[in-house]
Amino acid sequence: MFFRIFRLHVMFFLTVFWNTSTFAYSTPQDITFHDLVVVGATFSGIAASINAAKYGHSVVIVEEYPMIGGLMTGGLSFTDFISYESLGGTFRDYMQRVEDYYSRRYGKESKQFQDCHGGIHAEPHVTLLIFEEMLSEYPNIRVLTDHRIESVFLDKPDKDAKKIKGVHFKNLKTNETVALLGKTFIDATYEGDLAAFAGAEYRIGRESRQEYGEPYAGKLFLDKGKMLVGSTGQGDYRVQGYNFRLIMTNDSKNQVKIDQPKGYKRKEYLPIAEVLQQEKVSQVFVEKSRDGIFRLQMLPNNKADVNDIKNAPVRMALLGENYDYPDGDWPTRKRIIDRHKEHILGMVYFIQNDPSIPKKYKKEAQQWGLAKDEFTDNENFPTRLYIREARRIMGNYVFTQNDVNTIDSSLVVALKRDAIAIGDYALNCHGVSPASLYPSIAEGDYNYIPPPFQIPFGVILPKGFSNLLVSVAVSSSHVGFSGLRLEPIWTGLGQAAGLTAHLAMENDIKVSEVVVGSVQELLHQNRAKTVYISDIEADSKYFKAAQYLGVRGFLHDVYLTYKEQMPGVKTYKSIRGTQYAHAFPFHELKPEKTIERELAKKWIDRLDSQNDKNEAQKYLKVHSPTRGAFLLKIYDLLKNGD
Repeated sequence: MFFRIFRLHVMFFLTVFWNTSTFAYSTPQDITFHDLVVVGATFSGIAASINAAKYGHSVVIVEEYPMIGGLMTGGLSFTDFISYESLGGTFRDYMQRVEDYYSRRYGKESKQFQDCHGGIHAEPHVTLLIFEEMLSEYPNIRVLTDHRIESVFLDKPDKDAKKIKGVHFKNLKTNETVALLGKTFIDATYEGDLAAFAGAEYRIGRESRQEYGEPYAGKLFLDKGKMLVGSTGQGDYRVQGYNFRLIMTNDSKNQVKIDQPKGYKRKEYLPIAEVLQQEKVSQVFVEKSRDGIFRLQMLPNNKADVNDIKNAPVRMALLGENYDYPDGDWPTRKRIIDRHKEHILGMVYFIQNDPSIPKKYKKEAQQWGLAKDEFTDNENFPTRLYIREARRIMGNYVFTQNDVNTIDSSLVVALKRDAIAIGDYALNCHGVSPASLYPSIAEGDYNYIPPPFQIPFGVILPKGFSNLLVSVAVSSSHVGFSGLRLEPIWTGLGQAAGLTAHLAMENDIKVSEVVVGSVQELLHQNRAKTVYISDIEADSKYFKAAQYLGVRGFLHDVYLTYKEQMPGVKTYKSIRGTQYAHAFPFHELKPEKTIERELAKKWIDRLDSQNDKNEAQKYLKVHSPTRGAFLLKIYDLLKNGD
């Protein structure tokens, strides 16, 4: 029964135990030692590497593919979040560099600068340049591409915890074996490969509804209005659908037309003709609405990141054809990758060329082609399949749907004192299986938009390891992961993982022994956020104090003073956008406002020391301060007492 609910794995057969005297494996041609070994040059892995290297540690970051950057250089250029106020730290650094690039090259009045939208949208080749620039600023970071993990060797256990000694990789260019030894290891792969090879416990698929009490767990039933009406309650091995994110353009001078792909089967695409003949959608490519087949997400220089549309009549995502990917060996994964590539190329080719397609749709679709100046060494096709979900490595904390629940009837999510990152996006699943009851509604599809939420430390700490951190395939349920599977969040978790690794190495302790308050302090020093505050950014004099006190509940005291003004959930959903919306309401400090007596009392009551309480009372009486001034006073009292 247990294994029918979901796949729970511990991979031992690919783990090698090694000590310095005996080693039963092929001798590597290259053995090197680094303080930190990061597997996966995703942006999360890059953030982890930078944030450890800035404190003097030697770092090697290893990537299976020829190019660093993961999805952000491999097709996904229009990343998901709701409000800019949720972004900070290393991700904001990237955004500033994007803005600087387009400003220098085209000018601040240019369309290219405007289309980068504050540094969020960059062409893939621009993001690659910026990532390379960010890494090059640290000579103590070594970058290895075209290296695929083959095995992990463990040191003698550290009491009850496993300790990784090193990792074997295959150099895909030379076929040589490379061994990388280290003090600390970070898995920043989308698949959780390093952790799985090391023998970590992980899950694939959906939990039952009963396990964590998640309404969106298990197999879902939807009505015609796309509302959740029930669940079988059972879990399974199914994961979210995958697809490539094509980079296309309507600029004829920078276009490559899609030819008939290898393995093309016209019969497979005939349902598209029926959809268009019946005018079930208004256009093939759509930007603002979902009334189409392909979603255009616009980028600078007349390019678009083309994505799957949830519950479209026909889909870019191949629902149900990716179940073997998360745990698959390379031939299995390559087969699935190739199948997705053939599917999307064949789909576009069919719409642009087949005689069964009505002229108005064909003419519109023919305006678009692959961008000639992107992925120039890969026939202008994206280098990475969009892996929305694979393994989830079980850690000291499992993030679930319950972690975005609000306090009573408010629009404030319950406090996480051990937060290391924040998120502001929907719990969002593109479906796991093709439509059954209703032709246009994929089974397992849901979209629930909570208020901004915090992410606790334990999700990056895999159970039973002394020197391993995981920053992408983090500890969560299927539903919980659907709200964490976003590049800004993964980058924030990568930054936290890099700083945690630094503290563990600096103090010669296990990663699980690192004090979360120390991680939070470094995060705040590096402009990262652990609590959502809509009117306090990193350049504010209140930033460090507000973040420090925010994880201690002081900002929740402020937010809940707005409770009577908060609309009902239905009203809130109607005014809240799903992407690039205004700041979330009722989460502002209003630092220039004179502090209210009741709020001041709550803050003073949170102080442990009677001396601090007396000092705060005296300051309040003498100065009649603003919220911001009193916040700084409280911060000063607490920091001096630490």
